[in-house]
Amino acid sequence: MIKLYVLYAGDIICKDVSQLNEGSLQSGEMALANPIFLIQHPKGSVMWDAGLSDNLINQKEGMDAWIFHLTMSKTVISQLESIGVHPSDVDYFAFSHIHNDHTGNANYFKSAKLIMQEKEYDIAFSPNKRPFNYDDYKELENSEVIKLNGDYDLFGDGTVQFIATPGHTEGHQSLLLKLENTGALLISGDIAYYKENYQNKGIPTFNASKKDSLASIEKIKKMVANNNAQLWIQHDKENFETLKICPNYYD
Repeated sequence: MIKLYVLYAGDIICKDVSQLNEGSLQSGEMALANPIFLIQHPKGSVMWDAGLSDNLINQKEGMDAWIFHLTMSKTVISQLESIGVHPSDVDYFAFSHIHNDHTGNANYFKSAKLIMQEKEYDIAFSPNKRPFNYDDYKELENSEVIKLNGDYDLFGDGTVQFIATPGHTEGHQSLLLKLENTGALLISGDIAYYKENYQNKGIPTFNASKKDSLASIEKIKKMVANNNAQLWIQHDKENFETLKICPNYYD
C-alpha cells in the first residue's frame, strides 16, 4: 500500500500580496503554508520538495527574503525521525522547482535519485550563473538524475506521476498521486499560491512566463476533473490546516 506523509517545512508571510497576482488591487499581508511530502511506494520512496532550511529554527525572529518573511518552528529531520526514516532511506527526490522555499533541506537527500524537468535542472546547475540558493542543493549535483521533458509515470502504475507545469519557473512541475483509500491527489507546486489565485488565474508578477503559467493552470484544471482529484495548493494555508500532518498519513 502507498502511504503519503505531509511534513511541515516552514511558515511564510507574504508582506505584499499584490505581487502574487499581477494587476491585483489587493494589498497587505498573507500567511502561506509550506509543506513537503514523502511518498512510500512498494517500489521505492519519493520525497517531494525540501522546504525551508532546518537551520532557520535557530533564528527565532526568522528572516526576510524579498517580500517574504520566513520562519521555522520544527525541523524536517525531526519529522522524518518520528516515522523511522533517515534521508538516506529515500530512493527518489524531486523538486517542484528551485525557489528557496522548496530547496532548503535538499542536501539531506544527496543519495537519492534526482527527478527534475530538464529545463529546471539546467538552471539549477548552470556553471555560468548559479542561483543564489545553490548551496541548498549543491550536493545533489553528483546525484544520479532522471531529466524529464514532460509528464512522467515513475513506477509505471499511474500512482506517482510528475506533471510538467512550466510558467512559475521554466521547468516547474506538479505531482499527481493515486492512493487506494484517499483517491487521486494533485499537489500543485506553485502554479498558484492560494485557492482564489488558482480559480481566477492570478499570475504572480515574478513568474517566468505568463503564457505558460496560464496554460499550466488549464492543464491542471483538466487533470483534476479527469481524475476526480483533490487539488492541494501547496502554499494555501487554509487547505494545509485541514491536512493530517506527519506522523499521520494518507493511504
